[in-house]
Amino acid sequence: MKLFKKFIIILLVFLSLGTTSSCKFTEGKRDPSTFNEYTYSLVPTLLGEDELTLHWLFRQQEDFGFEANYEPSLPTPSNGGSLLGTIVINAVFGQVKTYDYSQLDFDQRMTYNILVDLLDSINNKTSEMSYLSNNYLGSYLGYQAQLPLLFSEYKFYDKIDVETYFKFMDLVPATFKEYVDYEIEKADNGYGMPDFVIDKVINQCVEFVNDAENHFLIKTFDERLNSLNLTEAERADYIKTNKEKVLGSLCEGYNYVRDNLPQIKGRATNNLGLAHYEIGKDYYKLLFTDATGYDMPIEDAIKYVDEKMTLTINKIVSLQSSKPGISEKVAETSLMTITPEEQMEAFKTLIGGAFPTIDVYPNINIKYIDESMENHFSPAAYMTSPLDDYENEFIYLNNAKIDGDYNYLYTTLAHEGIPGHMYQNIYFKTLENANPIRKILKSSGYTEGWATYAELYSYNFFNSIDEDVLQYLKLYDELNGILTARLDLGIHYEGWTINETLNYLQKYFSGYTYEAAQRIFEQLVEVPTNSQQYFFTYFKLVDMHDRAKNALGSNFDPIEFHKLILDCGPVPLRFIETEVDNYIANKKGQ
Repeated sequence: MKLFKKFIIILLVFLSLGTTSSCKFTEGKRDPSTFNEYTYSLVPTLLGEDELTLHWLFRQQEDFGFEANYEPSLPTPSNGGSLLGTIVINAVFGQVKTYDYSQLDFDQRMTYNILVDLLDSINNKTSEMSYLSNNYLGSYLGYQAQLPLLFSEYKFYDKIDVETYFKFMDLVPATFKEYVDYEIEKADNGYGMPDFVIDKVINQCVEFVNDAENHFLIKTFDERLNSLNLTEAERADYIKTNKEKVLGSLCEGYNYVRDNLPQIKGRATNNLGLAHYEIGKDYYKLLFTDATGYDMPIEDAIKYVDEKMTLTINKIVSLQSSKPGISEKVAETSLMTITPEEQMEAFKTLIGGAFPTIDVYPNINIKYIDESMENHFSPAAYMTSPLDDYENEFIYLNNAKIDGDYNYLYTTLAHEGIPGHMYQNIYFKTLENANPIRKILKSSGYTEGWATYAELYSYNFFNSIDEDVLQYLKLYDELNGILTARLDLGIHYEGWTINETLNYLQKYFSGYTYEAAQRIFEQLVEVPTNSQQYFFTYFKLVDMHDRAKNALGSNFDPIEFHKLILDCGPVPLRFIETEVDNYIANKKGQ
C-alpha cells in the first residue's frame, strides 16, 4: 500500500520469536549441491500449522506438503521468545550460514540473503524491545484494524473453509482480551500506549459495532458463497450462522477492547518518539534495517535523506523559475480520465517499453470497501493472491479517501496494481525455479519500495501531457515522501517534539499550523519507520536505476534493469544493490 496505508500480510509465525541471544550455529562449509534440499525442508518449519497463513498463501495446501486444514488460531502477543527457542531457531535456520556464499547460484544467494537477514533480525532484538511494537492494537496497522478485511477476503474453496471461518470468529473475544492484557502489561513496564492512539482504537471499535446488523461482513457473505455448490438449506444455514457470529463473538471482541482499553489511559510514560525511551534508539536502528533493507548508521541515513531533500527542493525551485505558471498548469491537469479497470488494461501495454511483459494476466477485480471501514482504511490496497492461484487478483479502493482526486487515483492504482504490487507479485510467483522460501518471506522495504518506484515511474507513460507538468507532479510526490522520511528520523532518533516538528515543516512550507503538525507527528509516532519502507527505499531504487543508466549509456536497457530487480525478488535492498553493481560491471565488460 501507499504511505501509512499498509495492509499487513499474515506471515505471523515469527511474531513471538524476538529475543536476545549471541548464539550462532557454526561448522564446516557444506556442499552447495545440498543447499536446495536443505532450504526446501525449512518451509514446513517456517509456516508450522498456522491455518490462517497457509490458507492465505496456498489454494491447495496439500500440494505444498501441508494438511488440508489445521486447527484455527489467531496471533497472540509475547514478550520475546525463550532462550531455548532462539537456540533452536539458530540451530535449524542458522545452518544456512554453513554454506559458502560464493559457491551458490543466483537463486540460492537470494534465498541465503533473506534467511540470514531474518536470523540477524531475531538475534539482534532484546525481549524488552517487544514492548515497543504495536502489532496488535493500533489505529490503522493494528491487528484489530486489519481483521475485518482479512475475514472478508478469507476464501471459501469448499464447505470446510466456511466452518473454519466461523471457528476463527469464535476466537476473537479471547484473542482480543490477550491484546488488552498485553497493553496493560506494557503499561506496567513503562511502555504504555499514548492516549491519542487509545482514543483512535476505541473509536474504531465503536464504529465497528455500530449498526452491526448492516455490517459489511453480513452484507457481503451471501455473494461469497457463490463459489460453492450448496443446497438452499445449506446456504440459508450458513447465512444465519454468519450473522450470529458477527453479532456475537466478533462484536464481543470489539466491545471488550472498547470497554477495557480505557483503563490504561494516562499511563503512557512517553507520548513522543522512540528516542525518548532508554532502548529506543537501538530499537529504531533495528526497525530501520528491517524496514529499508539497509544496515547503516542512522546518522548516515539522515545525511542521505537531507541531501535528497535539498536536491528535490532545488529542482522544484528551478522548475518554477524557468517555467512561469507551472503551478496553474498542474492544477488544471487531469491524469485519470478513464475508469480504474480501463487503467489497468492500458498499463498492460504501456509498461512494455520499460518492464518485462507478463504473457497472461489473471482477472483484475476492482472492489470498493464498505462505508463502515472508510474512516480506518487506506485509499487503496492490493490483496496478495495465493501462490498457486493464477485466476484472480483484487484491488480495493476507498471512495472516502480518494474523494474525487483522480490524479491521486491514477498514481494509487499504479502503486497497487500495474506496475506496482500486483504486477510484481504476479511476476515473481510465476517465476519458475524460484525457491519457495523467497515467495514466502518478503522484505517490506523491497515490496513497498518497488511499488512506490513503479507509482512514480508511471508518470513516464504519458505522451499527451506537458513533460514539465509531469516532472512537477513527480517532484512534489518525492518531496512529500522524503519529508515524511526526514520527520520520522527526527522524531524517533533525534527526539523531536511537536514544536520541533512544526519548526522543521515551517522551514519549507509557510502557514503550517500546530494542529497540522500534531496530526503528522502522532501518525509518525505510532508507526516508526513506516515511511522509510516507502521512500528511503524508493530513492535507493532510483539511485540504482540512475547509476546503471549513467554507467552504461546507450547500452542501458530499462527492461533488462527492471527484470534484474524483479528476478531478485523481495529480499532486502542492500543485497539487490550488490547485484546491480555486478550487473553494471559485467555489462561494461562485454
